[in-house]
Amino acid sequence: MPEVSRDYHVAKDSPVSVSEITDGIYRISGFVKEFGITFNQFLINDEKPTLIHTGPIGLYERVEEKVREIISLDKLSYVAFLHFESDEWGGMEFLKTPGVKLLCSDLSSKLNLVGWNNVPVNHISFWDNETIKTGRRTLRFIMTPHVHHWDSMMIFEDTTKSLFTSDLFIQPGDNKPTVSDDLSESMIALYKAAGIFASEGPVRQTTRRLVKMEPRMVFPMHGSCIDKSTFPKYADAIMRNEFAYSDVLLGQKLEVS
Repeated sequence: MPEVSRDYHVAKDSPVSVSEITDGIYRISGFVKEFGITFNQFLINDEKPTLIHTGPIGLYERVEEKVREIISLDKLSYVAFLHFESDEWGGMEFLKTPGVKLLCSDLSSKLNLVGWNNVPVNHISFWDNETIKTGRRTLRFIMTPHVHHWDSMMIFEDTTKSLFTSDLFIQPGDNKPTVSDDLSESMIALYKAAGIFASEGPVRQTTRRLVKMEPRMVFPMHGSCIDKSTFPKYADAIMRNEFAYSDVLLGQKLEVS
């Protein structure tokens, strides 16, 4: 059995950039060459500034530097993670920032936060279609079970019609902040190679719901942001193609007898 280092911290030397995508919503992005994808965090600058995702350990210090370019860190009110995974919220040391409230799905709260040692239990959890105001903006929480974890949710910002989709509509590579090309085939290939979706069914069900919401801008956690003119191509690719798990996990073939 090969030896694997357990003290590897992802993205120690990855450069991080920040771009304003639309009206006070910023994409903070670091490209991690080992994985061939960007890790995106999104800062909504409002009366109660909100950070969506923190990035993995090893990346967060540079993410924090970019947050500080926009707001003072002590003004940060909320940090949202859309499912329980290290790249969603592994980087921030929450216990050192007691003024920040965590936002998560009701399932993440019940399954993952309550009972873990050294994890802050003072958080706000949401069920489907519940909202919270951050000032001028309203964040609406969309439950999306099994896309790709059973505790997964997404966020729709009602004012700008901005949709934060976590691992749905991601693309590989170090691309521009907003995509103008159709990278949907690359998205499908990445899903096949990663094996993150057990079934197409829940993903397509969620996609149909998101299309009806008519987002103006889509903010995936990996890859470029997608505007409304390009979004239908990505939604159509999800509906037309097979991409569910088929014995490949992160590019490794699992021999199933």
